[in-house]
Amino acid sequence: MLLSSAPVMSHMGDARVLQGTTTAFTQHSSTTGHDYLIQVALPQVAPPQEGYPVLLVLDGNRHLDLFTAARDILGRRGYDKAPSDLAIVAVGYAGETDGQAKAVRDIVTKLRLKDFTPPLTTGTAPEGTGGGEDFLDYLTQALPPELASRYPLDLARPALVGHSLGGLFALHAQQKAPEAFGAIFAISPSLWWRQENDPASWPLRLACSETAGPVYIAAGGREQSPQPRRQDPERDRLRVQRAMIDNAHEHARQLREHCPQAAVQWRLFEGEDHGSVMWPAARAVMERLVRPR
Repeated sequence: MLLSSAPVMSHMGDARVLQGTTTAFTQHSSTTGHDYLIQVALPQVAPPQEGYPVLLVLDGNRHLDLFTAARDILGRRGYDKAPSDLAIVAVGYAGETDGQAKAVRDIVTKLRLKDFTPPLTTGTAPEGTGGGEDFLDYLTQALPPELASRYPLDLARPALVGHSLGGLFALHAQQKAPEAFGAIFAISPSLWWRQENDPASWPLRLACSETAGPVYIAAGGREQSPQPRRQDPERDRLRVQRAMIDNAHEHARQLREHCPQAAVQWRLFEGEDHGSVMWPAARAVMERLVRPR
């Protein structure tokens, strides 16, 4: 599955007005049945002739501000440096806002569980899971033409970043459609979901493609350790059992071994937990994507 390569966009004449702004639209997917909130943060520079390079951010409602700040700060490595030309496309769910009611949060949790989990190779996926193929189809087929009609973007091979279940999906996308993405960033990927629900296919049999782009896998150094201060023995048991660090590290090792052309990198952020890891990870992502100007 290839993302549509966008020519010089019809909205190129509006680019000067849009520079440095964040705009949004909603899009319904007939494939997944979900309504997505798409937020696009354009950089403060004119678009290159081929359009702005793109970073697709999963859980966009949650992570857009973080990645936009990282881009804008790291894009200026001194007062005389030009801003980055990277556009950030955040993919989230319509109706999801900060401070939302618990009922809305619960709905979003169900939607992302469906979208971010891949179909099982054996057995039957738990109810409400396994929609990763449909979501991948949305990202690679339905979303790009809509983006191309609105913004001056280079959509040939955008980078993709996902965290937690989003990281699990990012690694699934890397295996199923390596030609569609220029780089894959999987932060604290929830590989335990595959391990628990598809044990007959664990460990995963990783494929390799000549078209595979760079893959960056990372986790927080505290994600696999008990947290005595929380006094939650069941949660501590799951943290150890789900082996976030070990599974992510092993996936990186196997992918590097089977697919050396993918330029696989592994990073452990010491002292960080499952949530806080996104702070240093956002900087690491931008350091690899922000181009010298």
